[in-house]
Amino acid sequence: MRALLRRADALLAWMEAAFIGLALAFTSGLLFVNVVLRYVFLRPLPWAEELTLYLMVWIVFVGGSVVVRTRGHIAVDVLPLLLSARANRLLAVAVTGAGILFLAALFYYSGQHTLRVRSSGQLMPAMLAPMWLAYLAMPVGSFLMGIRMTQTLAAQLADRSADGTPRRLVRD
Repeated sequence: MRALLRRADALLAWMEAAFIGLALAFTSGLLFVNVVLRYVFLRPLPWAEELTLYLMVWIVFVGGSVVVRTRGHIAVDVLPLLLSARANRLLAVAVTGAGILFLAALFYYSGQHTLRVRSSGQLMPAMLAPMWLAYLAMPVGSFLMGIRMTQTLAAQLADRSADGTPRRLVRD
């Protein structure tokens, strides 16, 4: 079972990175083409800026999951430096639990909002695509971040560091 979970985790990590990489490359190329079309041919693509904006929103929310997985978020570490190893582990579990609760609320409310926008039939101004596709980045991103935070919590509760290293190998 652990091998299957590790493979699923690796596949999800690959899919996140591939999406972000492809979306960034596409966005960069599209912006370059649009600048050339605008300033050389005086005929920009009317939908390019809008698509770039919404792709950047998707990149941010999917990228949030990558940052949670790699523990790259900014953290204030003054309190953990003052606490004992046991209190530090308890604090880490509490912070991770609070993060999971926040992401669950974000998932729920952003999902509700996305469904409201979908039922309204609202369209994007330039592309005339359904607007809910842009809003869908919030529940998808919060779900992915929730998966990553749950992995972190499981490692913490198993008395392991957040990256999975057995606690006995980590200096207290």
